[in-house]
Amino acid sequence: MNDYSKITALYSRLSVGDEDRDGGESNSIQNQKKFLESYARQLKLTNIRHYIDDDESGRFFDRSAYSRMIEDVENGKIGVCIMKDMTRWGRDYLQVGNAMEIFRRNNVRFIAVNNGIDSEKPDTLEFAPFINIMSEWYARDISKKVKTGIRTKGTSGKPIATEAPYGYVKDPDNKDFWLIDEEAAEVVRLIFRLFLDGKNRNQISIYLKNEQIPTPTFYMKDRGRGTCKNKPLNEENRYKWNKATLTHILTRQEYCGDVVNFKTTKHFRDKRNHYVDRSQWHITENVHAPIIDRTDFENVQRILENIPVKRPNGDGEIHPLSGLLFCKDCGAKMHIRIDYRNGGKRHVAYCSEYHKGKARNPKCNSPHIMDADLLMQTVSEVLKKIADDFVNMS
Repeated sequence: MNDYSKITALYSRLSVGDEDRDGGESNSIQNQKKFLESYARQLKLTNIRHYIDDDESGRFFDRSAYSRMIEDVENGKIGVCIMKDMTRWGRDYLQVGNAMEIFRRNNVRFIAVNNGIDSEKPDTLEFAPFINIMSEWYARDISKKVKTGIRTKGTSGKPIATEAPYGYVKDPDNKDFWLIDEEAAEVVRLIFRLFLDGKNRNQISIYLKNEQIPTPTFYMKDRGRGTCKNKPLNEENRYKWNKATLTHILTRQEYCGDVVNFKTTKHFRDKRNHYVDRSQWHITENVHAPIIDRTDFENVQRILENIPVKRPNGDGEIHPLSGLLFCKDCGAKMHIRIDYRNGGKRHVAYCSEYHKGKARNPKCNSPHIMDADLLMQTVSEVLKKIADDFVNMS
């Protein structure tokens, strides 16, 4: 027997794509709430509690309100759960089937009003698996149709990104065309210029921070754009540029005026995008005004491809030999750090594998510590001698 002194859970969900909104909770959610409350009153059910997931897809089951409801079910707090229909539960028949089993184990009565399903009437449950399968088929079908539309648009040379990249804004008269955002574009040009002048990404990040230039995330949020426009951000990070952000900017072919589509792919059950090989990208050149000269962009790509892995020290400085030294015994890379002992400052290189395993079973039996500055001086003298010999031979 069900214990009706427990909570009567009224679950409402609205998909992300619903257009019936008025700035707060959607009208559709309000309608679901009224519908479910009315049905609960007809059954003389009390102790009502709403569980609402607004802007949540039925393909995923990590929804906040849904998760709280399942937790309350397993904790024995809920006696009855009512939904408008099975699609409110979700569009993955395996997940819905597992959830129905959780309800059964915890003696929770489940009602899907519009589908005529009531777990107190076993005959009505016979059709539940078919409804779940059709719901998942619908999700697959919608996903396929959306992908086909996006593919058609993307191959025509129109950008499929929801936001224009940092440095551009969408043309208010044509959302498929980008205009240069001069304030941000000037920062993009500065980053490319500094990199081509020999600055590494770590040095550029320090320069931008010292100049109090906000990161793209903060810049876009301040203007009501970007993925974080409605999220709180830590103000301490406003000028905190990092290597990943700079690399993303330095490798964006869109700054040459091109449209680059299909960099990522996603399964209909998966929330995350996954990057694909460049050979699968669709690139349409010279669509909008360029921010960066194509020759400069290609030069930057060549530098990035050939740049060794370098580790900055605590001062944000990267030694010229960083990433170029290897242990003579184990072949591992040697890291370079600053030694401030004895009142001076010197760069010291050491075997990375020795320090990784020095507590037990080291892969290398010696740190092979050496003075990186002295080595740099020796390399410079050798290179100078080679250059002098070459001049004398000419």
